[in-house]
Amino acid sequence: MKPIVALSYFHRKIGPLVFFSYPKNSLDKGLSVKIANIMDQQYSEGFFTHSFENLKSMNYYFEIHSDWARGNKEMLMVSIILDQQIPTEIEVTLSNLCAEFSERLQSNEEIYTAFYIKDLNSFDENDKELIVKNEALIEAWVNNLYWAIVEFTSEKTEEEKIAILLNDKPIFEILGKLSKGPILLEWLREWFNEEFPEKNFEDIIDTLVDKQFIFINQIGLVEKYVLLLKEVNAERIPPDSVIEYIDDKPELIDLLLPKVQEYFSEYMMKSAEEIKEDSFTLFKIMADAKKYNVLSELRNGLISKDKLHKLVSKKSLDSLMENIEFLKKYDVIEELDYNDETYIVLKTNLQITTAFPEWMRKLVPKESEPIVANKYNLKLREQEREEKKLGELND
Repeated sequence: MKPIVALSYFHRKIGPLVFFSYPKNSLDKGLSVKIANIMDQQYSEGFFTHSFENLKSMNYYFEIHSDWARGNKEMLMVSIILDQQIPTEIEVTLSNLCAEFSERLQSNEEIYTAFYIKDLNSFDENDKELIVKNEALIEAWVNNLYWAIVEFTSEKTEEEKIAILLNDKPIFEILGKLSKGPILLEWLREWFNEEFPEKNFEDIIDTLVDKQFIFINQIGLVEKYVLLLKEVNAERIPPDSVIEYIDDKPELIDLLLPKVQEYFSEYMMKSAEEIKEDSFTLFKIMADAKKYNVLSELRNGLISKDKLHKLVSKKSLDSLMENIEFLKKYDVIEELDYNDETYIVLKTNLQITTAFPEWMRKLVPKESEPIVANKYNLKLREQEREEKKLGELND
């Protein structure tokens, strides 16, 4: 299970309640009650853990100033719910993320108003607008915290695992060389040691054998051949799926499509060497957790660049903007201005594909063309069979 992030608060009449959790609908009612109730175990700001059944919660209790609460403070707790044990160093990182989240809320003097959304009808129009705006802001901050946590806790997707492997230049070059056909192990070693003298050939070969990318075939007592079992490519595809998510802003499609069409028209004209270089860049992008997270978010829809500063901390924003600029430089994303707002959208989606190596495809026999009998000969043979039957009857 992926982690769940929950923000709880102490309701002045009901007691502790989960205010918002992400991903949405992942926290059932029973678990929601259990998470909220552990607020009663903590009375001073800080980080603590709690276990129940097969789950573990990592919690950070803190308070914020409030003009509307008794004692002028709101009691809050942010929780990370996991179904796995994590190393101590990651736990420390998650604790720091929770502390940073609390500081963000504490620095906003009006954020407390969000926690009165259930009593919205009790306020005048100005306060209602403030409550709704700040509730949306908190939801965005919880969402951002979730993605930061996923970066450190989630198991890598198959796509990421392959990208991390192919992000290593020597491995990328070995697989490219083997795609043309089997090579003597000694010849491959000699080439490798010349190209990458600082790298360990045996370690890389063992890794590729273990990952089932190559096979070592021994012929006789001496000769060993290295065979590529699967060819791996990172390629660009048009971002068709993104269009589904911008139905509410159809004018953006008109802005995006010409840029996509222009790019792929030029992309189709690239040389084999340029495609190879680009493929390695795509592996680098998908192997980088922060860049991959941006890609994953944009696969689900566009992002308003103008609102990013409200969603993340200054430190996170600097890193995010750096990655956005990198993806923009390499034509993965595009910035579009619409209605006085700047949106970030996918210009090219990325995908990793595996296939039979080129040398294996050449060995597969082509399907032979079906033999079509001459219609005249068929008719003649039928006539001969009829005459033979008549002759047997007369006998």
